[in-house]
Amino acid sequence: MLTLMTVIRKRPEVSTEDFRRFMEHEYGPTYASLPQVREYVQYYLSDTGQDGAEEPIDAIVRISFDSQETMREALATEAYRKAHDLRQAYMRDTSVGIHSAVLERQVQLV
Repeated sequence: MLTLMTVIRKRPEVSTEDFRRFMEHEYGPTYASLPQVREYVQYYLSDTGQDGAEEPIDAIVRISFDSQETMREALATEAYRKAHDLRQAYMRDTSVGIHSAVLERQVQLV
């Protein structure tokens, strides 16, 4: 399985409430409806580690696919392109706003 962890920062002019509504009712359901997606989880954060060096993190999304090939299939769909276009009004449009990484290993100690 291939799992991506994506850090998301909202646009400063978007309220937390509007951002979360968008994520839960528009953006997330688009991904969850893709047949290639095995898991889609949203985590909402109150970023307490603000040191002024970086903008606060508003959400982290975990999305899983069976393989890199199925992820590519999902990213080539019209539904993905629609979600990508929708997010431009809510999320920062630079790497500061959205950053995805592949989850290589998970260690759960408790």
